[in-house]
Amino acid sequence: MKRLYHFVPMLVLSLFAVIFLILAEACIFVDNVFLDSDIYMQAMNEKNVTDSMYDELCTYFDSLSHATGIPTEVFTDPLDKEELYTSSFKLLQESINYLKDKNSPKPTINYDYSKVEKSITDYISKHAEENNIEKNEEYQKLVDNTVNTAKKQIESRFDVMMLYTLSKTSGAEKLHNYSWLFGIGSNVFIGLTVIMLVIMVIIDRHHPRDFPYWGGLLLAVTGCFWLVPSVILKSTDFFSTFAIRNEYIYNSVTGMFNLALDKIMRVQIILAIIGFVLIISTLVIHIVYLHYLKTQYRKNHGND
Repeated sequence: MKRLYHFVPMLVLSLFAVIFLILAEACIFVDNVFLDSDIYMQAMNEKNVTDSMYDELCTYFDSLSHATGIPTEVFTDPLDKEELYTSSFKLLQESINYLKDKNSPKPTINYDYSKVEKSITDYISKHAEENNIEKNEEYQKLVDNTVNTAKKQIESRFDVMMLYTLSKTSGAEKLHNYSWLFGIGSNVFIGLTVIMLVIMVIIDRHHPRDFPYWGGLLLAVTGCFWLVPSVILKSTDFFSTFAIRNEYIYNSVTGMFNLALDKIMRVQIILAIIGFVLIISTLVIHIVYLHYLKTQYRKNHGND
């Protein structure tokens, strides 16, 4: 294939277009993936996070039972997996809303502890009556401490993606105030990409057969820019190396990152394939056009 027309200026404009498109994709990814509750909910469901959360609470309350003499069932029977899931996901949604919307309030944990409190209070009260224990200040202190310990342990399990913890940091406050810039940024960078393409079309308007190459180059380079590191992270199972003590948090966080990688890879594979197809089609177009010119020349100069 012959050298493309206006190669240097078209290459420079393509480079700028690639940079702008990469930045646009980065803004779109943060806004529509990391700040979208759907991917977190999917990770929670696929990794059975609620079951892991419940099992961990049962393990803790079993050890607490050995220390206090209160049966494990007193703590675990009032627990409902559906309520645990609803509260943890509601906290997750509120945390994401806080990070992406400057008008959203700070997230709070909302869970009805009345069943747990009643179960503990009833058991200790019954035990006191059966053993003629006076319900004095010491007794009430025991009840309060036991209830507070149970509440604290349950509450500490709701932050399944650590976003609630993140929302308390100074960085989260900045994201809370300026996350709207990602939406504007994506539009600005897409607009700049379009401007680069328009300029390229104007420069190369007399050679439309070259357009597929430049469009393909833009898509192929952009696709590979995100695809190559994503494939490396996926193939090496990079996120499995995260050191997170709680199993349910580990499962939810690594599951979310792997789902995000899958989303990136699907989109970028499509872009890269389209890009390479366009580049190859340019070669085919030039070969066909060259053959056409030779054929026309033979027809017009066949007797020369």
